[in-house]
Amino acid sequence: MFIKEGIYLVTDNKRKLDYIDKIIDEPIDVLSFIKQSEDLRDDICPSIGKEIGSFLHLLAILTNSKKILEVGTSIGYSTAWLALAAKKTNGHVETIEIAERLIFEAENNIKLMNLSDYVTFYHGNGESIITELKDDYDFIFIDGATKSYKELYEISLKKLKAGGLLIFEDILFSVTAKRTIQKEMMNEFNIYVKNDSRIEKSYLSLGDGLLLCFKR
Repeated sequence: MFIKEGIYLVTDNKRKLDYIDKIIDEPIDVLSFIKQSEDLRDDICPSIGKEIGSFLHLLAILTNSKKILEVGTSIGYSTAWLALAAKKTNGHVETIEIAERLIFEAENNIKLMNLSDYVTFYHGNGESIITELKDDYDFIFIDGATKSYKELYEISLKKLKAGGLLIFEDILFSVTAKRTIQKEMMNEFNIYVKNDSRIEKSYLSLGDGLLLCFKR
C-alpha cells in the first residue's frame, strides 16, 4: 500500500510540474535556449527553472524594485528574468559570479536579449563584493555556494532596504542533498533564519526550495 501511494504521489506531482512547465511562457526565446543548453552540460550547476524565474520576475515588479542584486549569475538565466523586471520598473540588476568563464557566457546571453542596459556584472566572491558595494537594495536574490549562506545572509541584510526582499534558493538541500554535511549546513541555516526576529519569512517548496525574507 505504501509503495502504491508513493508511486501515485510521484506521478501526481510530475503531472503538476509538467502542466506548470507547459503553461508558463518564457518571454524571450533565448531564455529557453539557455535552459536547454544547461540541461545538456555537466560543467555548470543547474539554474532555476521558469517556474521560479517567472515568480522572481513577478515579485520584483510587485515590489517595484529598482535596485536588484543577484549572487550566482551562472550563464544568465535568472539574471535575464530579473532584468526583464528591471526594464518594467525602470530599475537595474547587479549580478555577481565567481567563475569568469560563466560571466563571459552570461554577458553574451544578456546581450542577445537586448538587456545589457539593465545589467552590471561583477566577477569575484559574493561575500567580498557585496561589502564593497555602496548602494542599498530593494531586492536581493542569492543562488550561490550554499556553504556561504549564513555569511551572505548577514551581509545582505545590511545592504537590504527596509521593506526589501531577500531570497535564497536551494534551501531544501536540507533534505535532498547527497552529502550529509551539506544537509546539516542547510538545515542549520534554515533554523538560524527561522529564529531571526528582524525579518518576516516564508519557506516555499518551489524547485529546490525558496526562502523569502522581508526586512521590516
